[in-house]
Parts: sequence; C-alpha cells; structure tokens
Amino acid sequence: MKTRSANYRLSDSRLWQRINRDFGDGGGIYELYCMLPKTEIVAVKQMHKTDAMGTLYIGRAQKFCDEVIELKKAMAPDDSSLNHEGGVRYMDSETLQEKYPYEHLYVELHGTDKSVEMESEKLKSYVKEFGELPPLNMMS
Repeated sequence: MKTRSANYRLSDSRLWQRINRDFGDGGGIYELYCMLPKTEIVAVKQMHKTDAMGTLYIGRAQKFCDEVIELKKAMAPDDSSLNHEGGVRYMDSETLQEKYPYEHLYVELHGTDKSVEMESEKLKSYVKEFGELPPLNMMS
C-alpha cells in the first residue's frame, strides 16, 4: 500500500463515514493537532523548542475506523470512553482542554501497511527534535 494522507475534524458527526469512504478497513498512523479558525495551528511548547505543527498525539491503527473513533469517543465532551490513552489524558486535564478545544481538534491519517515502523520513526524523530513525546502520548 502506498502512503496517503487525509485530514479530518475530530468533532465531525460524519467522521466515521468519511474515514470509511477514504480508507475502508485500512490503517496506518495518525497525528492529532489543534487548528483554530482561519487555519491557525496551535503550537505546542516542548522542552527543547516549540512544535509549530502542534502535534498533540501520534498513534497507530490497524483500522482507522476503529481507533480514531475510539479517540473521538474518549475526547468528546458528551462521551466518557476510557478506551484511548490520549483521549483519557486529554480529558484529565482542564488546561489541555482549554488550550486545545475539542471542536478545533483535527486528526491527520497516513495510510500505510508499515504502521509499526512509521509510528516508531515518527515518535523517535519527535523526541529527538523536541526532547519529549507529544503531550498526549505516554511511554509504553
């Protein structure tokens, strides 16, 4: 499978249908970020420097429809799922919710059959550049 990418608003009520249309049962890696109106990405201050791309989470999914919907359910104000570590960390922090409002969260999907390698490389590169993992990632 060739790598292809697409961006979606996490709060979109048709998120599942859009992902299913574009990726079907496919998976890969995904990155969560916050973008305010007028396409202004909210930067993330990290240990070594500021991440201008605003990466809040980097994750891997065998099936985007399953994993990204779990992320959405864990972060949505009207839901209470505990099935996604990034979503749980987000909901545990009022500061993160204020700085990165749910209605402005976006997820970028990168479809690939090399998701394990791609996620590992993205996380290693992130830590090398910024000195720590994205705010919603945890060491496993």
